Amino acid sequence: MTEVLQDLVVSFAAKDRNNRGGLFFILSGPSGVGKNTLLYRALEQLKGIYYLPSITTRPLRPGERQGFPYFFVSKSEFEKMIADGVFLEWKQIHTGDYYGTHLPTIKYALENGYDILTDMDVLGYVEVRKLFPQNVISIFIAPPSLEELQRRLSKRERDPGIIAKRLERVQMEMEYAQQYQHLLINDDLTQAVGELVRIIEQHRQQNPGLKS
Repeated sequence: MTEVLQDLVVSFAAKDRNNRGGLFFILSGPSGVGKNTLLYRALEQLKGIYYLPSITTRPLRPGERQGFPYFFVSKSEFEKMIADGVFLEWKQIHTGDYYGTHLPTIKYALENGYDILTDMDVLGYVEVRKLFPQNVISIFIAPPSLEELQRRLSKRERDPGIIAKRLERVQMEMEYAQQYQHLLINDDLTQAVGELVRIIEQHRQQNPGLKS
């Protein structure tokens, strides 16, 4: 598995290559705001754009597969990749699991005209923007209200301590919203998906030119 990760975590098709640098669409927002649902629904409607999975050490869950929604590795493999410098950014969360963004895949995509889409926390986005300022298109996903966000978190997480930690982080994350190019409020899922697709297609059409 590590040998694969020394190469790329996405298989790109030549037909999707553009006559320009690739675009890197980044979604950020608080936990529970619906980033993953929006991202996956948008991907169903978009053509020629690739999902960039984060690499993680957390266990594979029912219904998941290698590469979607994550690229799964062991802790020792992840720590070796840290030492090898293959991550654009990485973090270890409260559960002890690692998450990281694979830099070689990003470089390959952007240098070869492939558009990629992923979700990333606000601190990771700040670092990516410094490295690829001409390629990054940023979209911040916000809840309709903090009360609604708390309700969503309570539905998916029963531990009050974890909910409290995530709500504490929300204020910090919301302070970064103004640094993003687009602000999308996820109130109605269907409308939010449509708006996300519109934003992505708008930027891709402003930079047209698929290679044959």
